[in-house]
Amino acid sequence: MTVILGWLSQQVIWISLICLMGSLGYLATAGLAKRKRDRAQFTLEREVYHQQMTRARLVAALFLILAAMVFGVSLYWLPAQPEAESATATPSSGLYTLTPAATQSNAPLSATSTVTQVVVSAPEILATITPTPLSTRVPPEQLQPDCPDPGAQLTFPVAGGSLSAVVEVLGTAQVNAFSYYRFEVIFPGSETPNFIAQYDAIVENGALGLWDVSDATRYPPGGPYRFQLVVVDIYGNTTTCMIPVDIVSQAE
Repeated sequence: MTVILGWLSQQVIWISLICLMGSLGYLATAGLAKRKRDRAQFTLEREVYHQQMTRARLVAALFLILAAMVFGVSLYWLPAQPEAESATATPSSGLYTLTPAATQSNAPLSATSTVTQVVVSAPEILATITPTPLSTRVPPEQLQPDCPDPGAQLTFPVAGGSLSAVVEVLGTAQVNAFSYYRFEVIFPGSETPNFIAQYDAIVENGALGLWDVSDATRYPPGGPYRFQLVVVDIYGNTTTCMIPVDIVSQAE
């Protein structure tokens, strides 16, 4: 409400001029309608022009009333409003109190005037919030071996083991209509399998192949890496065994 009244006080002249021009325009329309009414020969025509004249005079009166209201509000009501209040912050508590705005004085300082120094204390820190880092823990289901089919099993490495250098992979790759099997690895933070090697012979509880993790640029130390044995039959069906492992540097 205060914003609207402040805007009215700034635009009172323009609003009054617009209302005055509108009133004059409708008064002119009313005068024209009156002349047409006086010259009309038929009763129906005179009634139509009389209604036009009445409406025009009514709108002109409304314009004048609006102009008078705006002018009266700006002249009598707005100056009677209390002085604006300013918000003053209390640094120690963080609360805000409303105090009347100070009246500016233009009187010059005398030779004996005393300058008062105001010291504002630093805000009191009530609490310190320490952000909690986002958890980077791997979901528990990714830390468990997933080898549901006996035709695809890994006996070494074991789930949660630490690997380095060249690893000999042991286990079983034997399914009906066997075609081949391959090694894959899913890097930490990824869900995309990466091809390692492929073999074409059935293996039962024996050596499946080698996995070279000695290149630290390809396999940085850490984990968990998800190592997969994928057995494929002649129809393209796959049977998977997955185990999580960590890779450590050879020095460790």
